[in-house]
Amino acid sequence: MPRFRFISLFVPNLAEATSRYASLLQMAPSEGTGGAPSPHPFATKGPVVFQLGDLALALYECDGHTTHPGDVGLGLESNVEQTAVRLSQQGGVVFWGPATTTSSEFGLAIGMMPDRHFFEIVEPSGD
Repeated sequence: MPRFRFISLFVPNLAEATSRYASLLQMAPSEGTGGAPSPHPFATKGPVVFQLGDLALALYECDGHTTHPGDVGLGLESNVEQTAVRLSQQGGVVFWGPATTTSSEFGLAIGMMPDRHFFEIVEPSGD
């Protein structure tokens, strides 16, 4: 059963954004990644993660080429291979993966639906 694990927000300056979000949320960043890709193939830094209940907010510094300030990725935990195929069948584009992240923590595919919503599909190793 698919479930949302995290939301990725791409920011121009990770240090400044971390300070602003910590103030807004009245909490310090979490120790772990909350299931968010680390490292992210389209970020120069991050993630800095705020665990908000079952959903994590992951901040990444955008790379300025593939990602830009204001970009948002929806982190969906599901079977990476099958979900990437279904995304393509629905007219979406998978433009990274499916592959295992360099940290080997999980499988990852990144794609976009025809309505321009970005999905980061993750699958913990061993699933």
